[in-house]
Amino acid sequence: MLTLGEELLLVALDADKGVLRGSAAIQVGLNAAGIAELLAQGRLQLRQADGSPGVTVVERGTSDFDEEPLLEQVLLEVRQTQKGDRHPERCLKNWRSPSLFAYLKSLRGREVLTWDRPQNRAALYGRFHLLDTDAAASARARVERVATGADPSERDVSLAAIVQGLGLDEVLYKGRRNRPKRAALATVLARNRFAVMVGRVLPEIPGQKFTFDSKNDMKMAIEMVQAWDRTP
Repeated sequence: MLTLGEELLLVALDADKGVLRGSAAIQVGLNAAGIAELLAQGRLQLRQADGSPGVTVVERGTSDFDEEPLLEQVLLEVRQTQKGDRHPERCLKNWRSPSLFAYLKSLRGREVLTWDRPQNRAALYGRFHLLDTDAAASARARVERVATGADPSERDVSLAAIVQGLGLDEVLYKGRRNRPKRAALATVLARNRFAVMVGRVLPEIPGQKFTFDSKNDMKMAIEMVQAWDRTP
């Protein structure tokens, strides 16, 4: 089963053009997806011990996610975040792990998608190629169930909320013909915490991009080169 973050990338993927729509802000959505998934599993809560807003791990005696390293990375990111920086919206804005590349690498490992080596040295990725159309259709169907009121699950609503918060609903349901679905999403998700939080964070960082301006960006670039070197 794919993680919620991986499904978000499949919704954002324009398979015809081979690009990720909304990629300038997609890390915020991935952070929200990780929190949403662990909240649903009872591994996180959004309150600290003193009752203030803060992403907090619900500790258990057993190991966390031996079979899902992406969610293990989310838990590690929480534990490494100082208490004063754990407000949910601040986490959405500031977290860089699991990175976009970590999610993409996981999808490539699952043989869901792959991408070309970038021709432009300033680019991080070349053209994306969807390998598993069923997985992409399943991810889009989650959003569709919310937009049509077709008995969506909690997971469906969480994904749709993040998609709507990122503004990807305007692309997924573009045009006058799809206006009722956009309106339905806006109505259903008006008070959803992830739609609200993602929407509030994004105006603060309208130009966010991965531009090799930080240690995290350089680390991601090195990982990409190493991954290509290991590719047959």
